[in-house]
Amino acid sequence: MSPEAASGRPWVWPDAVALLRAALDEGWAVGLFAHVNPDSDTLGSALALGLALRAAGGKVVVSFDAEPFQVPDGLAFLPGQDLLVAPAELPARFDLVVTLDAAAPHMLGTLADRMAGAPRTLVVDHHRSGADFGQVRMVDPDAPSTSSVVLQLLDRLGLELTAHVATALYAGLATDTGSFRQATTSAAAHRAAARLVDAGADPTVIGWSVWGIHRFGYVGLLAEVLGRAGLSQCAGAEEHRLAWTYITDADLTRHGLRLEHVEGVVDVLWGVLEADLAAVAKELPDRGWTVSLRSRGPIDVGAVAMGLGGGGHREKAGFLVSPATDQPSGGQPCAGQAGGGPSEYEARVGQIVASILNQVRRLAAGRGGVGPMGLQTIRVAHLAASPRRS
Repeated sequence: MSPEAASGRPWVWPDAVALLRAALDEGWAVGLFAHVNPDSDTLGSALALGLALRAAGGKVVVSFDAEPFQVPDGLAFLPGQDLLVAPAELPARFDLVVTLDAAAPHMLGTLADRMAGAPRTLVVDHHRSGADFGQVRMVDPDAPSTSSVVLQLLDRLGLELTAHVATALYAGLATDTGSFRQATTSAAAHRAAARLVDAGADPTVIGWSVWGIHRFGYVGLLAEVLGRAGLSQCAGAEEHRLAWTYITDADLTRHGLRLEHVEGVVDVLWGVLEADLAAVAKELPDRGWTVSLRSRGPIDVGAVAMGLGGGGHREKAGFLVSPATDQPSGGQPCAGQAGGGPSEYEARVGQIVASILNQVRRLAAGRGGVGPMGLQTIRVAHLAASPRRS
């Protein structure tokens, strides 16, 4: 479907460069939207583009949906935060809305309505997605990060790569390549990183801020959630194993943490030798779940997540699970507690694990789409019950 047909509005800009040039030339009010509960790629991309457009005379604000509205601790170093405006305080009208690193409208949260009401929209991203939204799209699935797509965009616009812009872009590039460990870390990614460092980005400050520093409460939480971790094998695709755990809203409250503080848990499981896949389910205040996926093998977790309503890359992806309308029943998808059957949390997470492994089985068999839950498709061995090496 053409952008004209999809939006019902005139479409006269052939690409993202022409659209942003028009925004600068005509003095449009531009809103740059990161996805909900932003990470360094979405927020770094938005702030970098905002700083560059403002330096060229643009009228720009940056926003994202999060409760509370604040920059995550690990991203406090990002420059350009004076551009940030809470969703409730945004101007009544934008001439152009640009989304950064959002693969579907629901990833914008409350800002999805602001995008839908804008006369002009631009999507800048690097995720493969089943969602086709935005009048103009600059989406490069082969790019290692959205920030690297923004770097291309700034080059084509002829905008200056300042130290502040480079810092914000480097944060996104380093994070979405897994600190330059993932398969997306091409020679081009390293050349882009070198260029950003030459422009003034400090890898040491960024690296420690994003990965190396955490709150003390995280140490206690990590001990708990790793103690309840499981290792599941997929029936029908026995060569694939999933290391998983879950974090409840009560866990976060007990340790004085927020969701943003526990993003690194899945990366610990990502390194489990006996597994090629990792997942962490994190409970939301509304009793839904957000699930982070990782792959260290041939399974594309971006495709797994898309089959479950989410999206991402081959090695990093995620999806949302709606709150359960009733208590889980039937089957025993995960190991029970010492005093009896599975807890409510274990049963619900067991269903999530089963849905992931169903997708893995279908992908391994060369089939796409979502199959039945099939709780019998998994076997679980809790790490606490695993034999210890002498």
